[in-house]
Amino acid sequence: MSELRYPNESREYRAARESLLKDEQELVDKVKSVAEKRRNLPPGGQLKEDYVFQWATDGKVGKSVKFSELFADKNTLLLYSFMYGPSWDNPCPNCTSLVDGFDRTWYSVTQDAAFVAIAKAPADRINAWAKKRGWSQIALVSGFNSPYQADYKCQGDSDDMQWPVMHVFRRQGGKIFHFWGTETTENHVDTVWPYWNLMDFTPEGRPDISTAPQNFRSEFLEKNYLNKE
Repeated sequence: MSELRYPNESREYRAARESLLKDEQELVDKVKSVAEKRRNLPPGGQLKEDYVFQWATDGKVGKSVKFSELFADKNTLLLYSFMYGPSWDNPCPNCTSLVDGFDRTWYSVTQDAAFVAIAKAPADRINAWAKKRGWSQIALVSGFNSPYQADYKCQGDSDDMQWPVMHVFRRQGGKIFHFWGTETTENHVDTVWPYWNLMDFTPEGRPDISTAPQNFRSEFLEKNYLNKE
């Protein structure tokens, strides 16, 4: 790459770019190092109970499914809880942007691990939103009647105070264990959100806005999160 040159670029640009390239490589190395440490975590706690959810995917809407069944034939499960409570008018725009991307990467991810998105809203409302967004691949479930979100810190004081949380669970020896979960509000967003990562490549950088650009609003989110004093 040291011989790479683009048309009409200056020596100043090439020198700055090569310096930045070193920083970019250090960032990649750091990401790999953190991932290795994550893989070497000791076993987490055993799943509190075999929670029962409702499918929110076309053809199965409202049908019960146990937590253990979400693994299908895999031993690892990624379970993303997105912000869409029972009383919300629309889901969180940022979570919607994330699941937009998850839906298109679901096929690749599920060659090695199960990948499911869950929300607290009823199954029929999740399904209706999925149709509006064009989500056609990722498995969707509702935790409307389940204590899962409360037990695994995906919500605040009520079912409507939802948080964006990624959890990973592992099935081993006939039992299910918690492997990893989001424990700060930003640490999963930077790594898996296409919007933020792509904007980082631009001269303008990430826009100084609280929610991703969308053609809809979430009045519940604005009132109870963004404008909360």
